[in-house]
Amino acid sequence: MKKNFFLEHPVLSIVISIVIVIIGSIGLLMLPIDQYPAIVPPVVRVSASYPGADALTVTQAVATPIEQELNGTPGMIYMQSSSSNSGAFSATVTFDIDTDPELAAVDIQNRVKKAESRLPAEVVQNGITVEKETENRLMTITLLSNDSKYDEIYLSNYATLNVLDMLRRVPGVGSIRNVGGRYYAMQIWVQPDRLANLGLTVQDIQKALKDQNRESAAGVLGQAPNDSVQLTVPITAQGRLSSVMDFESIVIRANPNGSLIRLKDVARVSLEASSYATESGINGGNAAVLNINMLPGANAIEVADAVKKAMEEISESFPEGISYLIPFDMTTYINESIHHVYQTLFEALLLVIFVVYLSLQSWRATVIPIVAVPVSLIGTFGVMLVFGFSLNMLTLLGLILAIGIVVDDAIVVVENVDRIMSQEHVDAKEATRRAMSGIGGALVAMSLVLCAVFVPVSFLPGISGQLYRQFTITIAVSVIISTVVALSLSPVMCAYLLKPESGKKRGFFGLINRWLGQSNAFYCRIVRKVINAPRRMLAAFGFILILIWVLDRTVPSSFMPQEDQGYFTVELELPEGATIERTRKVTDRAMAYLLEQPEVEHVLNVTGSSPRVGTSQARSQLTVILKPWNERKGRQLGEIMSNVMAELSGYPESKVYLSRPAVIPGLGSSGGFEMALEARGNTSYAELQSAVDSVINAAKRCKELSGVSSTLQHDIPQLYFDVDRDKAQLQGVNMTDIFSTVRAFTGSVYVNDFNMFNRVYRVYVQAEAPYRARRDNLNLFFVKSRSGEMLPVTSLGKSYYTTGAGNVKRFNMFNCAMITGEAAQGYSSGQAMDKMERLVKEKLGDKVEVEWSGLSYQEKHEGGNTGLVLMLAFVFVFLFLAALYESWSVPLAVILSLPVVGLGAYLGIWITGLENNIYFQIGLVMLVGLVAKNAIMIVEFANEAYHNGKELVASAIEAVRMRFRPLVMTSLAFMLGLLPLVFASGPGCESRRSIGTGVFFGMIVAVTVGIIYVPLFYVLIGKFIKKFKKKNTDV
Repeated sequence: MKKNFFLEHPVLSIVISIVIVIIGSIGLLMLPIDQYPAIVPPVVRVSASYPGADALTVTQAVATPIEQELNGTPGMIYMQSSSSNSGAFSATVTFDIDTDPELAAVDIQNRVKKAESRLPAEVVQNGITVEKETENRLMTITLLSNDSKYDEIYLSNYATLNVLDMLRRVPGVGSIRNVGGRYYAMQIWVQPDRLANLGLTVQDIQKALKDQNRESAAGVLGQAPNDSVQLTVPITAQGRLSSVMDFESIVIRANPNGSLIRLKDVARVSLEASSYATESGINGGNAAVLNINMLPGANAIEVADAVKKAMEEISESFPEGISYLIPFDMTTYINESIHHVYQTLFEALLLVIFVVYLSLQSWRATVIPIVAVPVSLIGTFGVMLVFGFSLNMLTLLGLILAIGIVVDDAIVVVENVDRIMSQEHVDAKEATRRAMSGIGGALVAMSLVLCAVFVPVSFLPGISGQLYRQFTITIAVSVIISTVVALSLSPVMCAYLLKPESGKKRGFFGLINRWLGQSNAFYCRIVRKVINAPRRMLAAFGFILILIWVLDRTVPSSFMPQEDQGYFTVELELPEGATIERTRKVTDRAMAYLLEQPEVEHVLNVTGSSPRVGTSQARSQLTVILKPWNERKGRQLGEIMSNVMAELSGYPESKVYLSRPAVIPGLGSSGGFEMALEARGNTSYAELQSAVDSVINAAKRCKELSGVSSTLQHDIPQLYFDVDRDKAQLQGVNMTDIFSTVRAFTGSVYVNDFNMFNRVYRVYVQAEAPYRARRDNLNLFFVKSRSGEMLPVTSLGKSYYTTGAGNVKRFNMFNCAMITGEAAQGYSSGQAMDKMERLVKEKLGDKVEVEWSGLSYQEKHEGGNTGLVLMLAFVFVFLFLAALYESWSVPLAVILSLPVVGLGAYLGIWITGLENNIYFQIGLVMLVGLVAKNAIMIVEFANEAYHNGKELVASAIEAVRMRFRPLVMTSLAFMLGLLPLVFASGPGCESRRSIGTGVFFGMIVAVTVGIIYVPLFYVLIGKFIKKFKKKNTDV
């Protein structure tokens, strides 16, 4: 394609831009909206239950065989499991982010199947579930009623029967969980004394239930071959029972005298909740609480709108007295965050346009960048759709920063055309033709150099790579489109819009021009002095590098900044073994206080459960949902949490832990750190307990740490039943009968199922409450001997109180204690994690090993990539420039000038108290590209002057003189575009501030100090090459 092709084909140029805008607009309408890209590693959960078993038994009988099979699954990063005294077992396997979640779930399913032959029969009967975790929480819906007849059991089952199925069919909904749900079950409340008086055991009840409550195929009359009938008739019979009366009529035993003993003679039968271990509510009242998680990659806004529309339709058929409420909606935070980013985008655009107008001093000239920038930004949306990106914090921040880059190309074109018109006195078209002949190659070179900075970084592995990819490719695409527009549309607009200016500017523009002229002259004098005193400048350069290294070690580090997401979590911990009634009283007190706070809108409670330890009647979880950001009365989230902590810490009957939500939804259970202390080698569980106590006590005295706690439950009151095995064998009693009797009466044994409401529900057997309240009740539990004699189980053993573990946590098959906490005010998560590691090393030595999970794992294994990221950027810039200039030496002038901007970036976040996180590192990459682009323009002009016969120093100073105005004005435009990020507030402000502050201060140093080093290094390298060549010539 010949030069100035687009200038000669203006319609084609305009059509290209229109097509770019159309494609981008389509992409904008179709792009999903989310808080972050899909960066959460796949997680597969395995769940099982062994009713009546304690935590240690579950660990040995269930956890060990399953984990042995799961260990080593391809792509697995780590595996965690929990076994509790309620008989529950769950294991979560976290995979590398590049693993296919579907294949991972299938692989886990197959491995669990292999382990089934080694599991207790009761565990297999209860079912083992394998499911992908979809912890991308979207919203919470509550069903509530002021009518006393609609209690929590009714609301929970009404939600299951009439709401859940319809919501699960909404496109984009991943999973829905009825939190604290009390599903219907047929409860058989046995009276052990009556049973024993009639010579029956609990095994007799279970046998009768299995025999008389079952589905059976009865056959077909007239089945072929049969020539004597013309019709086949299926035989039907009553299958599973469905009502309380049906179950009450089950025959347990037929006596020789013709009398029958039915189930109602020895037990009370009722249709009620399957479990009373947990209860849920909102704002102090009962409610069914539904947590809705979203599928990865779905459009959060569209899914939320679809769920709300579905709920409006469902609610039309609600019974009178039942209503629903959506207390938590993650899209509120997403909408607010995205809205603030959009607002920042437009503010940045207006500020950039203002600076462009001041720079070009003509509305005609200003129109060209005003048109070019939106075309480049809108066109980027179309390419984002092709790459499978979403509109999220990363991509939108990338577009904000891209404004300052893409405007450069248009300014460079307009400024050069205007300069040629004024200096060479030609019309706009001719000036455009000459300008494009001179700068077309430089525009392409700058564009490719920026791509050389951004694109390689996007190939980093793991979550960091995913984050960089969204950001850098977005900017790279906008830069490429900007170059296309600068080569096609901008020249056409210049040729038809610009007019030669007559005379010097006066007034305000005259002042600006005089200031720029004086600054240019001053800058040239400084450069001349610097070139004449290279040793001092090189010493200063060395000092700058040392200072950058010191600041890198001094500035706190973290993976992602903590954001105010509009809610936080409170966990209340009562003494282990406390009943749910005790826990409820404390929970109600805490909720009453929280609802009095002016910033609090709703409080959701799940009593009898904790996100850290699972089901536990001594725990309660409160989700405190705050009012919208613009309705709060000045107090920030940190201050609100501090006040709540101060109040609830005064409760004598409980401990309290506060936590923010996970920084990235789905990565960890809270916004703090998650550390696992592993008991390896010969370390016993008791030694692990002692180690945990030692670490936590030390951590509470550390100023860097806050809210440090452990999930380790030890010294839980337990009743140990020691069976005399010899006596049992002499009496002809099986050990299985003894333990199954005790478990059935005290632990709610699942027998089989029944049908109701077109659903399948479970049948449970356990003793009435008074018969399982105290140790003496064991005297009423009887088994049959070989001779048919009824023996109390206490005659076959003795019982005594002891203590033991409440739950057993394992990490990668080792017993462990999970320790959670947060960085104290003024400290970063990186500092908190380093402090915890030092504490463990000081207090425990090699007794235990430290592992990290959730976001802490990512921060530990993928944090600290600043050096690698910058090295990649420097290397690719150098290699590309070497190829561009056919020289190994000229690119050094550009590369050596780049580290200086790092000083400004680090000083900026150090002064403002920010952290070295992923956003700051992305900003550093951006700085490298921007400063390289400015340096290239100086080196390009200096090279041209040098090859035209000018002396080396004169060439450098001439390049500085010519490039000073466009360089300062484009940098000023970019810096003003950053101001809305530097002073960001509202939802998501920490991310915007992190990325904007470093780049802003880096650009200040780049404009004031960095551009002095470019001509210096250009001259020094040029002189060195001349001297080297001369020496070789002399030889």
